Amino acid sequence: MSNRFSIWYRWMNREARMKIAFLGLGIMGSRMSERLIRAGEEVTVWNRTAGKAEGLKRLGAKEAASPKEAAAGADVALTMLADPASVEAVALGREGLIEGLKPGAAYIDMTTVSPATSRKLGEAAARRGVAFLDAPVTGSKPAAAAGELLLMVGGEAATLQRLRPVLQPMSKKIVHMGPVGAGSLMKLVNNLSMAGAMAAFFEGFVLGRRGGLSEEGIMEVLASGALSSPLLRLKGDAILKRDFEPLFSLKHMAKDVHLAVEEAAGMKLEAPIMQLLDERFTEAQKRGLNEEDYAALIKLYGLDPLKGDGSR
Repeated sequence: MSNRFSIWYRWMNREARMKIAFLGLGIMGSRMSERLIRAGEEVTVWNRTAGKAEGLKRLGAKEAASPKEAAAGADVALTMLADPASVEAVALGREGLIEGLKPGAAYIDMTTVSPATSRKLGEAAARRGVAFLDAPVTGSKPAAAAGELLLMVGGEAATLQRLRPVLQPMSKKIVHMGPVGAGSLMKLVNNLSMAGAMAAFFEGFVLGRRGGLSEEGIMEVLASGALSSPLLRLKGDAILKRDFEPLFSLKHMAKDVHLAVEEAAGMKLEAPIMQLLDERFTEAQKRGLNEEDYAALIKLYGLDPLKGDGSR
C-alpha cells in the first residue's frame, strides 16, 4: 500500500488511529494536543523548551527531540507557535518538520501569522508533496481545554474535508475562509477587532471610574446592554478582580495587532485606529506587561492594580 493511499485510507476509516505530530506546547498548544490524545490519536509532541511535555507523556504522548523527528512517520503535523519567525524556524529548512513528513502527509499551521507566511509554508509543503492548511484559532485557555475553539481555515476545501476529523476534537466550529492565507487574514481581522473593542472598553471603564462611578455598577450596565458579550464579561471580571493571569497574553495580542498594521500597509489601507492600537500595545510592552493578559492594557490608563481608584 503506497504512503499516499495509506494516509487517505486512514482519513476515511476512523477506526484506525492517526499518527499526529504536534509542535508547540504553550498555553494553547498543550491543551489542544491533549484533546487529540484523549480523542484516541497517536500523538508525538515537540517543544523548544524542555519539560513541557511531561504531563502529555503521562497521557500517552511520545516526545521527539527535533521538529523533523516529530514529523517522521506522521500522517498530519500541526504547529501552534508564538509568531511567524518561530513557525518558519520549525517548519522550514533541512531539519524542519516539512522535510520530516512523507509525501501524501498533511501540515496544518494553527499559529497566528501573516497571510504571506502561510503562503510561504504552503508552497514549501507543496514542493514536498504535502497538503497544507492555515487554521488559526480564536478562543482562550478554557476553550482550548474544552475543545471549543473556533477555527478559521485557509486551503483547498477537499483538504479541509479530509482533515476535519483531526480538527474536530479541538473545535466547536470550523469555517473555511478561502485559499491558503485566508484563514490567517481572518485571524488578524478577528484579533484586531477584539483589541479595538476592548481598548475602547478600558478607556470607558476608567472614564467612569474617574467620574465617581462604581466599578461594579459600570460592569452591571455594560454587561446587561447592547455591548454585552462573553469577551466583555471575561475581561471585565479580570479587571474587577485585578487578576491579569494570561488567558491571552499581551505580547501575543501586540504581535497580532502589529501584523494587522503591516497587512494594512501592504494593501495601502488608511487605518488610523489600528495604528493607535499598535502604539498603545507597544507602550504596554515597554512597561513590562508582556506576560500578563492583554486586559492589563488598562494599566496604561492609570487604573491602580491594588487600590482600583483610577489615580495616576
